[in-house]
Amino acid sequence: MTNQNRKQGFTLVELIIVITILVILGIVVIVLIDPAEILAQSRDAQRISDLAALKGATQLVLASGVPSNAGTVCYATNPPETLSNPVANIYKSTYTTNDATQYVATATTSRALADVNGWVKINFTTPSTGTAISSLPVDPTNTWDTVATAGLYYRWGCNYNASKYQYEYDAALESAKYKPGCTAAGCDDKGLLDGGNSNTASGTGKNNRYEVGNNLKVLDATAL
Repeated sequence: MTNQNRKQGFTLVELIIVITILVILGIVVIVLIDPAEILAQSRDAQRISDLAALKGATQLVLASGVPSNAGTVCYATNPPETLSNPVANIYKSTYTTNDATQYVATATTSRALADVNGWVKINFTTPSTGTAISSLPVDPTNTWDTVATAGLYYRWGCNYNASKYQYEYDAALESAKYKPGCTAAGCDDKGLLDGGNSNTASGTGKNNRYEVGNNLKVLDATAL
């Protein structure tokens, strides 16, 4: 074998060294990127977008007048509401048999309907300006459990008193960038800064929630 042929390939030791270096670099990249955090931020971005869409659709409906069912699905007392009030007036995007007594839960088969039969009891299909939203979004995780950091579902509630219609949506945010009590550089605790009543600085997804609406005290401050 000539020296020229010998230079055209790698020895087994050289290949092992190169593969080892690539593996180490891959691990370092994964650690630095933190794919779990990237996914959590993506879900939070969807939650923020969903609530913005729901608020916009609700405002479009209200431009046509107060929903006809306001007297039956809304609180009749002035906010802020608390859990001492009937929970029949707070609606949520998820459903399990063990939480149906805490908030109004809509079956999975109908929860996305935008015609008053979904988890938000507003008819988005008939405002004078046209359909406000074609289907109701739900939280990308949309689960209920007893873990302290849970609450990964959307809530909606309304208040109708003295011909004044008020409403609120909220969601729990989970990423290190947006979650309650975040301290990392560049973090944005939206639940604390949105002006709502669910804004405990050291809270969890259950008692520091991102809130939107025309009255951010309609929903009780702590989600179950």
